[in-house]
Amino acid sequence: MSLFSGNRKVRPRRPKSAQDDIQKLSPRSKSRQLDKRADELRQQIHRLECMITVAPRLQRQRRLANVNMVPPMQLSTPAPRQRRAPLAQRRARSGERLRMVLESVLVLGCIAAVTGWLNQWFHFWA
Repeated sequence: MSLFSGNRKVRPRRPKSAQDDIQKLSPRSKSRQLDKRADELRQQIHRLECMITVAPRLQRQRRLANVNMVPPMQLSTPAPRQRRAPLAQRRARSGERLRMVLESVLVLGCIAAVTGWLNQWFHFWA
């Protein structure tokens, strides 16, 4: 295989001379770079000034566009997550439920007893 086969660029073996470096940093190339950067900055400043000038009109248009819009429907809030209660709280709740069940059975029993006693005296049901 030869050194110059294909389209590959071959690097020179000798180091670049100081003259090459000086030509790169010549004032002409620097001034061109500075001019190009100055033009870019001028264009950017011009664009920003135009945006500042147009901003109130754009905001007014956006506000008018929003006036004619229907507001979004109220979405229902998601159900709150069920947190596990500590064991002591769960036991207290179950004890309270048991007391409520016993109390309701006692009240219903009392009502049935009073109704039966009154039935003996007044004969509501045969």
